[in-house]
Amino acid sequence: MRTNLQKIAMLSLSALLLTGCAAQESGPLDYAQLSVGLDAQCERYESGAGAEQISVLGDIGEQPEVTFPVPLTGSGIETAVVIEGSGGEVLGGQQVLLHFMGFNAATGGSLQASDFTSENYVPQDLFAGAVPDFCKALTGVNVGSRVAVLLDAISAHGAVGIESLGIGAEDGVIFVFDIVDAYLPRANGSSEPAKAGLPTVITAPNGQPGIQIPSSEAPAEFASAVLIEGGGEPIEIGDSVVLHYTGWTWLGEQFDSSWERGAPSTFPITNDGLIEGFVMALEQVTIGSQVIAVIPPELGYGDNAQGSIPAGSTLIFVIDVLGK
Repeated sequence: MRTNLQKIAMLSLSALLLTGCAAQESGPLDYAQLSVGLDAQCERYESGAGAEQISVLGDIGEQPEVTFPVPLTGSGIETAVVIEGSGGEVLGGQQVLLHFMGFNAATGGSLQASDFTSENYVPQDLFAGAVPDFCKALTGVNVGSRVAVLLDAISAHGAVGIESLGIGAEDGVIFVFDIVDAYLPRANGSSEPAKAGLPTVITAPNGQPGIQIPSSEAPAEFASAVLIEGGGEPIEIGDSVVLHYTGWTWLGEQFDSSWERGAPSTFPITNDGLIEGFVMALEQVTIGSQVIAVIPPELGYGDNAQGSIPAGSTLIFVIDVLGK
């Protein structure tokens, strides 16, 4: 069983590792408002007698003071909400921004911790079945909350231990998390009419798109359409944006998909790092939206083959804009 708990050894958690107020009429929607109506992708968190014994002092924005009886044992994954936020519920199947602090529940030893007083937040992807299953630990908790999570040995590391961190095969693990922000798991907003001549998009229950390509020749010009209109902020050139996307050639060959990698992608929307047609497709598109773009070769990879993409290919992208 693969465990990504070893991510904790590095401060970045890449090593571990509001339903809020009403929207202002003229302003963009926030996560709590944008996520209304979306289903949870993981089991909702549950508390337990073990997690309730974890004492966490300090306010949001302060480094927590954590104490607990040693050894502390629990069953499965237990979550205790210490400070209740109001930023909308974590749904799972998404990326969240965290501060974290970790402990060996059997010995009381401290593992790694981020600086809760800083804005150096740690991105963590939440997907069911991961070890540790932070998706189960955090789904249903409101953004803006502080929680204490107790994982038994099986839930924390598959009961094999992590020697490099001093975690034995029978040792549970404790985390304290501040959930600073969350990005949408999929596009969510108002559906827009299909645009003639563009591929038809069909989405799975989790939001992953598939397409039906017209039998006609590929368009000679760039074309795009918003399929779902989100109510968040518009993307500006230069913004760092969190996206789910899938790319196909006009012949129907899929060549890339963040959905199949199991995590959204984050990158700046600039012509320095992206093909021109991809940037054109996203400029001024709002968070929560889904857009389809058909990109002719001169705005894609031109006459150069790129991996499995033949030279001279017309490209199709379906992109969900999850946050920035």
